[in-house]
Amino acid sequence: MGNNDAIPEREETSGAKIQIMGTQPDNPEEGRIFVWTKMAWFERLEGQSGDVAFTPIAESEKELREVISRDNPNAELYDITGEFRKQVVEEFIDQSPSYSDSPEDSVVEAEDDEEQEYHEHDL
Repeated sequence: MGNNDAIPEREETSGAKIQIMGTQPDNPEEGRIFVWTKMAWFERLEGQSGDVAFTPIAESEKELREVISRDNPNAELYDITGEFRKQVVEEFIDQSPSYSDSPEDSVVEAEDDEEQEYHEHDL
């Protein structure tokens, strides 16, 4: 349906931007996948049974590139688009219940978050 189907490089999800990058642009499932939020960069890890987890890997794109280059000096990062990108965004949001910037989501999660408000917000 024309340009309306194009996925932007950074997608607004629950009021926050998510960026998906990977090391294999033509076949992203075969490379490493990284998710950027305002919290940090996370690496998408897929287990042998197909289960998916996200682990923090870097606090900046520069740091992410340093980590990647240590593992493979020739590796490049590419924006991931299309259906695989949508899938990764959905997986990330499903596995990151605390990831939300929208007021309506934070109200729903308030009960769970009340006990976890030990982050250094009271400075």
